Amino acid sequence: MATFTWEVYSDTPGWHTVGANTLVFSGDSTDLTVPITVGNWNSGTHLGNGDPGTDQCGTNHIPNVEYVSNTQFKLNGGTTETLNDTNLTQTECTVRINFTDASSVATSNARFYCFDGSTATTEAVGIEAYAFERGVTASTWTSINDDSGNIGGDNSGERLSLSDQSADTEHTFYIAISARPESVGSKTEFDFGIALTYS
Repeated sequence: MATFTWEVYSDTPGWHTVGANTLVFSGDSTDLTVPITVGNWNSGTHLGNGDPGTDQCGTNHIPNVEYVSNTQFKLNGGTTETLNDTNLTQTECTVRINFTDASSVATSNARFYCFDGSTATTEAVGIEAYAFERGVTASTWTSINDDSGNIGGDNSGERLSLSDQSADTEHTFYIAISARPESVGSKTEFDFGIALTYS
């Protein structure tokens, strides 16, 4: 049976399953309840047991990857860096998504998207977000949600296309995400999804 497993690098630190928890972007590196000021990008990335609930990161929080420009990022509030596989390591990515199958399969048409949590083709409400796949020699962010521009959801040109992978029983995608609010208020119609074809 084919299975997706979402993981974050936190706590001891190490890779830990997200499970029923929620990725939370906040305006503070240690407090998931601090809102992001409109116009600013995420200062903290956390694992919460609600929206946001209480912090489930453990000893170390999830690495915070902040959008600076189409080709730049900041890690954990540090200096501005060029976005590439050298400067952003696997363990600095926001999530690691594993796709496994009992049979050895190849993947194609894989994509990562942002949506409203209900309809896969509908953008998240009140959110602007970018994503980046590490490990494929990419050097630019991809816009995956801009509610004011009607961009987002599992739609061509509005999602992050992921690398095709050759036959195996396990496929891993390392993804960095940065998000910010377009208006004041809680953003609960906001989620991420992944889809692919395998054979």
